[in-house]
Amino acid sequence: MPTYRVEYTHLGDRQQITLEVDNEALDNEQKFRDAVAQRLAERILPHAELAFRHEDDRTLEQKLDKAYDVQVNKIERE
Repeated sequence: MPTYRVEYTHLGDRQQITLEVDNEALDNEQKFRDAVAQRLAERILPHAELAFRHEDDRTLEQKLDKAYDVQVNKIERE
């Protein structure tokens, strides 16, 4: 799995984390960003799965922002 350095903001505090993202998510930009959001949530917010289960038309990245005030700012491959 490729490794990415992700810069994110949580409650106004900018932070960085290194995440591995499954190769299957690399073929589509939205699938990739959702995979990054899911991996980020697994690492910093173990209870975030509840927000992801909510069925609506938002992406996982948008759900993470709305429910937990977490925004993905920058993604770089290592």
